[in-house]
Amino acid sequence: MSLSEIASFATAISGFAVTASLIYVAIQTQQNVRHTRALIHQGTAARTTALLLGFMDAEAVAAWIEGNGGTVTPELIKQRQFHYHCSGAMVAMEDYFTQHEEGLLSDEQFARGCQTFRSLFKEPGLKAYWLNQRAIMAEAVPRYCAFIDSLCVDDTASRNSEVTPRSFR
Repeated sequence: MSLSEIASFATAISGFAVTASLIYVAIQTQQNVRHTRALIHQGTAARTTALLLGFMDAEAVAAWIEGNGGTVTPELIKQRQFHYHCSGAMVAMEDYFTQHEEGLLSDEQFARGCQTFRSLFKEPGLKAYWLNQRAIMAEAVPRYCAFIDSLCVDDTASRNSEVTPRSFR
């Protein structure tokens, strides 16, 4: 084999290596974007949850009601606390949904979370809260609404089937 043949062969191999490296960098960049989006969403969910938890304190709720011109009553405080508690649960469910949509939660982790949330929707107050929120959110986030609706179905077949949000696309 002559030196020019070896050089041609080495050039071809280096071309393949460069191509493989570019493909690898593209895959890593795509994964980085997904992980960054997930971190941003988790940060948003954490801030929202922290805010809602702060509103769980009766004095904070009373201040909120008064600050918005309302009359504070023990019943109204409890209603607001329940509302904020339900809001926190919905933020957690949205985070589960989004993380699975992005491929960052395994199917098993997601199925476990779905079972937990499905059991929460057996509570009439949370289900009523969702139905009220659904009317507000349906146009903005239809796939998420379809996912939550699937958790609200109370029959044996739906409890035994695995919920995959990708089917709501």
